[in-house]
Amino acid sequence: MSIEIDLAPNHKIGLIVDSPLLLSPTAAGFGELPLRPADLARLGAVVVGPVSAGGRSYGGPVRLVEVDGGVLAAKSSFSRGAARAVARFASTWERLQRPVIVQLGDAAPVDLVRAARRVVQASSVVGVEWAPPTMLSGKQVCDGVRALTRNVELPVWIKTPLECAAEWSRNAVEAGAVGVVVGQPLQGAVMESNPVTGRMTPLLGDLYGPLTFAPMLRALVEVVRLDLGCAVIACGGVYNERHVQQALAAGACAVQLDALLWTEPNVLFSAPAHAPVQ
Repeated sequence: MSIEIDLAPNHKIGLIVDSPLLLSPTAAGFGELPLRPADLARLGAVVVGPVSAGGRSYGGPVRLVEVDGGVLAAKSSFSRGAARAVARFASTWERLQRPVIVQLGDAAPVDLVRAARRVVQASSVVGVEWAPPTMLSGKQVCDGVRALTRNVELPVWIKTPLECAAEWSRNAVEAGAVGVVVGQPLQGAVMESNPVTGRMTPLLGDLYGPLTFAPMLRALVEVVRLDLGCAVIACGGVYNERHVQQALAAGACAVQLDALLWTEPNVLFSAPAHAPVQ
């Protein structure tokens, strides 16, 4: 039995997918996935990135520190330049034979537009997801979304911090976003001992793991209650099939998966799927 999920309601081009399971950039990277075509066919779409107008240099592997209920990933500013990302990965995205959404990470509207205009040239790209820096104001969020929607014909989604998901969602949809992703990782810190001085210093980063599901679900419920007429996508702390079911029951039309792909792959393989890619 096929299903149709509208990830871009009221958009002139739109985006209809046949599975509520999407991959986030945390899982998908830039699309080089060790999955069989039949398994990829069970995904509604793949979100790749992050991409920025000029790119930000690679600082080495992200440090991971275990915390109760998950891990803390040290903050990283890395992103690929839009032109290089398209040149290197456009053929990879095509081979996925799944709709590809590119995540953008710039803050300034002029940079967002530069990056977006470049990535939408790839034939498999069906839209852009903006993950704004968390320090932006509501007005800056509106300005960024308006710049994107006025300069790019494809759908635009925004990925909100959990702490201000309702406010940012309202602002983004008013400015033209077709949907919101709830949301960006929670922020955390651990204290580490300097091996030379012995002094304790904080390591800041993003939190991943089951401990983040309940805060994500609360923010998701708050956004759904706004009844904004947009697509609402859950992301964060989804680590088992029960989490997927709860997010959909709370009103999400789809769920972005990250570590779940590796911890419980049967959730992906049991999802509704169309005919396997030949």
